[in-house]
Amino acid sequence: MEEGRRQTRRQSYKKGRWQVERERCHIEDYTPPVGVSDPVSITDALSGVMKRFGLEDTHWLSVLENEWQGIVGVAVAKHTRPGRMEKRKLTVFVDNSVWLSELSRYGREQMLSNLQKRFGKNKILSVGLAIDPDGRIQGK
Repeated sequence: MEEGRRQTRRQSYKKGRWQVERERCHIEDYTPPVGVSDPVSITDALSGVMKRFGLEDTHWLSVLENEWQGIVGVAVAKHTRPGRMEKRKLTVFVDNSVWLSELSRYGREQMLSNLQKRFGKNKILSVGLAIDPDGRIQGK
């Protein structure tokens, strides 16, 4: 059963690649083996698994949280944290209304620019700001 399952997941060799492998390794058989595919990088494999299980945004937010201070600066990081990601809009949680007002007027565009420089323009299209519902920022 396991062997059959393994074969259905794999792709067959491309004819040109099989020819090169056959000549390189002095293989007599002219037909490529069934179920052998080109190698995939571990990054691509993990990315595919994370997408399949819906963990991509969760993982990305944990990476973002680790890099937050470098992206927004020490002063802003003391009063903010990455919140949630929905439809390429990042909601940033802020610890109080004073900082919320200040960032709404003067910091949102710079924050978006820094995030897009770090993660690419297609990852985040906009930044929203909201008061932290959990109060986790206090005590940083």
